[in-house]
Parts: sequence; C-alpha cells; structure tokens
Amino acid sequence: MKTGIYIAIALICGALLAHLLLADPGYVAIRFAGHVIEMSAITFVLLAITAFFLVRWVWKLINARRLWREGQEQRRQDRARRSLARGLLEMSEGEWSASEQTLVNSARDAESPAAHYLVAARAADLQGATQRRDELIAKALEVSADRRSPALIMQAEMHLKHKQFQAALETLHQLEAGGESSVRGTMLTARILRQIGDWEKLQGLEPKLRTTRGVTAAFVDETVAQIYLDRLQAAGRANDSKALAQAWKELPKSLAQRAEIVVAYARAAAACDEVELAETELRKFLGRQWDEAAVLAYGELDTDEPLVTLERAEQWLPEHSEDAALLFTCARHSIRAELYGKARSYLETSIAIRPRLEAWQLLANLFEQLGERDRAIKALTDALAHAVGRRAAMPKIRARRWVDRRQADRRRN
Repeated sequence: MKTGIYIAIALICGALLAHLLLADPGYVAIRFAGHVIEMSAITFVLLAITAFFLVRWVWKLINARRLWREGQEQRRQDRARRSLARGLLEMSEGEWSASEQTLVNSARDAESPAAHYLVAARAADLQGATQRRDELIAKALEVSADRRSPALIMQAEMHLKHKQFQAALETLHQLEAGGESSVRGTMLTARILRQIGDWEKLQGLEPKLRTTRGVTAAFVDETVAQIYLDRLQAAGRANDSKALAQAWKELPKSLAQRAEIVVAYARAAAACDEVELAETELRKFLGRQWDEAAVLAYGELDTDEPLVTLERAEQWLPEHSEDAALLFTCARHSIRAELYGKARSYLETSIAIRPRLEAWQLLANLFEQLGERDRAIKALTDALAHAVGRRAAMPKIRARRWVDRRQADRRRN
C-alpha cells in the first residue's frame, strides 16, 4: 500500500516537473580548460545523477573485500549470540554437557569470548568436571586480560562451593592485587573469613565493608553480629573464661541489646562455670525486653540457689501469666528446688497454653521419678501424637479371642 502511494507521488511530481521543463528546459554552461560545455538543465541533472551512482559503485567495488569481511564477522557474532542463548537454555534444562559443548564451540566467534567460557565453566562444574572447569576459567582469563574480575570471582565461588576456603581466599587476593576490587569480591571474602572463623581479619575487613558502595548496612551489621556470636560460642565450647570475657568486653553496645547475643553469652558463661554471670545478664536483658529464647535460656541455668532463681522467674508471671515458655522455665527451676507439685502444675499449664515436646518429655520424666508410670506413659503418648499430628487408629482387641490364640500358640510349642 505504501509503495503504491510513493509511486503515485513520484509520477505526479515527475509530470509537474516535465510540464515545467517543456516550457523552459533551462540552460547550463560549464567553462573548463578554455572549453565551454553547453547543455540543457535536464541533461545536466541526468549526468549528475549518473555520476553519483557511478562514484558510489566504484567506492563499493574498492571496499568490497573489507565490507565482505565485516559482514562475515557480523554473521559469526550473530551466530555466537544465538549459541550463547541456546547454551543458557540447555544449562537451565539440565543438559549440562550439551550446554558446555555449544558454548565452547561458539566462543572463538563471540564478541565477548570470556562470557562463553565462564558459562561453559559453570556447566562443567555442574557435571563435576573440575579440571575442565579450571581450564575454561583459565581461557576466560586469557581472552580478557584487561578485565579479570568476572573470572576470578567465579573461580572463588567455585572453590567456596567445594569448601576449598584457602584456594578461594588466594583467588580473591589476586583480584585485590590487580586493583579490581568489587562488591561481590569483598562480600565473598567476608563470607569465607566467617566460615573459617578468622575473626581478627573479619573485624579488620569491617571498615572496608562499610565504605564499599553496594554493601548494605544491614549486611555489615549482621556480619559484625555473627563475628561476636561465633566468638562467644567458640569460647563456650573451649571453656575459655578469658576469651569469653574479652569478647563480651569488646562487644558493641548496640549488639548487647540483641537477644541471640545475650543468649549465646549466657550459655557460654554457663559452660565456663560462670552461671551467676549468665543469670545476671539474662535477668537484666529480660528486664529491658521480653524474648522467648532468653526466657528458655534462663530455664537452662543450674544455679547454686535454685529456689532464689525460681522466685526471680516467678516475679515475671504477673505480666506474662500466659507465656508458655516462662511457665516451662519456672517448672525446670521448681524441679531443681525439689518442688515437684509446683513443677507439675507449671508443666501442665504450659502444655495447655502451647504444647511443647520438651515440656511433655520433662513431665514424663517427672512422673517416672515420682513412681507414676502410667501417667508418664500417657505424657509420652500425648507428645508422640502431637509430633505426628494425630492419634493412630487401632482396632479394638477382643480379649477372649486373644487369650484363645495365645493358649493355642503355647500348645503348639
């Protein structure tokens, strides 16, 4: 439709121009080297158009070889882009071997060969072919010597995936030494240092984490919290009172308000036979803010004066009378204080408010020690039914038939 319109407009314009030129064809005279060339305006226009197309054709003829090479290069790059897309789809479908082959074959013709080699390395890693993976990453580093960070970061991630922490750190140090520090590289370094427990280096990395653009404050705060949390837990496992005191002393005030930190300190202090310190810190924390994990940790403390500890826990009951965790904690301290009737009451009330397997287990143990075996069995049965989600339906046993069958078995033997 558009072509027809253009043709019609061209014919109309041509007719108008022909009408004008027939009335006055015009005159053009060109003086060149002592000669005068005379012609009509129509002839001049036709010669000019012919000259333009002739020059254009000669120019194309001169550049034909270069244009052919450029066209070939463009077609190869287009094929490589399509191969990259196909390789990604194959990898997503789980065809890792086919994906690797597709990407490697098309890498030479790609505009960015490193991208092909890196995705192929990922496919090789998914197949467990670590040697091929490393060779492909090496090729990616070779073809992109001016930008090594993508390949080095992927290599570090691969080492981290296989728990090769030292190799991952060495790879990231190469990245740092080359002046190609990146957000991802810094975060990976923090993650590795955290996993290997190198708290000193991780603390030294904190200023860089806070100044690196792209690293959120929440990530840094969580990393710092995890540093101290792991330090406290490590001191508790080693029963090292000095290391525990040092970590608690260096703890930022903002972190001392977090429940998981206080609970970790309390458990570590108890492991180091510093139960009174643990009790004091938990009680102070619960006085500021209420937290279920801290309440349960308070119930774990085996103090020298369990009756005093129980009285302190019971002081929270007026404000938290329906708190199942607090009732469970009071029950544990009641048992330590040998107030078994009170312990039973607390446990049954706690279970009624919110069933907890630990509460049922403690109640069953209490009944067992008090010689009430049937009640102990019932508590364990209730706990099992709660864990399963329902009580098992069992056909009713007919007593007479069961007795007859048993007697018949005895006669047979």
